[in-house]
Amino acid sequence: MIPYSCRGRSFCPSCEKKRSLLWAEWLREEVLEPVPHRHLVVTMPRLLRPLFRRRRELLLDLSQCGASALSEYMRRQVGADTRPGIVVSVASSGDLLQWHVHLHILMTDGAFSDDGTFHPLATWDGEALMRLFRERLLARLIEKHAISQELATKLMAWRHPGFSTHVAEPISADDTKALENLAGYVTRNPLSLQRLVYLDGQQAVIYKGLKHNPTLGRNFETMDPLEWLARMADHIPDPGKHRTHFYGYYANRVRGDRAAEEPGEGKVEEAPAKKRRCSPSWARLIAKVFHADPLTCRKCGGKLKIVAYLHDTIAIKQILDHLGLSPPEESKPPPDVHEVVRVPVDDGGREMEAP
Repeated sequence: MIPYSCRGRSFCPSCEKKRSLLWAEWLREEVLEPVPHRHLVVTMPRLLRPLFRRRRELLLDLSQCGASALSEYMRRQVGADTRPGIVVSVASSGDLLQWHVHLHILMTDGAFSDDGTFHPLATWDGEALMRLFRERLLARLIEKHAISQELATKLMAWRHPGFSTHVAEPISADDTKALENLAGYVTRNPLSLQRLVYLDGQQAVIYKGLKHNPTLGRNFETMDPLEWLARMADHIPDPGKHRTHFYGYYANRVRGDRAAEEPGEGKVEEAPAKKRRCSPSWARLIAKVFHADPLTCRKCGGKLKIVAYLHDTIAIKQILDHLGLSPPEESKPPPDVHEVVRVPVDDGGREMEAP
């Protein structure tokens, strides 16, 4: 068997966990500014969710509408010439892996002016932010011919709009661990193997949720294996389509222009060689996932280091025997010896009758 890798397609939990950890480190070290940040969750009515399942290109418009609403909200609250740093992750799954598209947003708790000065935001109004997002999204869907003007008017007139915006507590710039955990959370894999049960004899799949589902009246769902595969495949991004986007002060172009304007960058011949970021080691990633350092000695607590790689089978066996770690040898009887019966054949390969 050959190990399977989803190549960053958000399919296998093992690959996605490693990618999420590496991405969270890179985001904290290379992108996020040393200012407070917040986590926001933006949702929409159930009536609109199937549109983004049938027309996947609208997921980018959804991300852009969320960033546009946040930028406009910051300009009204902080200043017209300011822009926040926004990282938007488009999530497509709910608690039971059903299609439930929504936005996870990691953004600065304020905005930056053109000179780089950070202006914190004193209070947040989730209701006003929700209205800005609703207006922009409905206008974009009408422009893309996804919904009619009549439907948009009805959605605007609903007493309970179905749109919501959750604003979490701020995270200080010094709490780097919380920032990394949040960055890993917003880009997490939709599938959890710990919540998956396969009943081989009954040809059924049970997926457990984290909380009680009021619609189903339970916290789990039972599906046919083919139905389960179809539901899981819904959350695999299309080739070449990203689910995480950067806007405002964190946009790729803005960060590139800001790096080019730093003092000393114009003299290339005098600039010191830029040190490459060290690649994350396997030991550090294991420590992040399992909260245990594999390079720490369990007896003395000292730091372990690799001194050699052993490939010789005899040497490995001698070391394991010395440490008492050799697996027990199972005494199995030798296999039965079968007599090989040769049948004579002619020149054409056909069997000949025995004389």
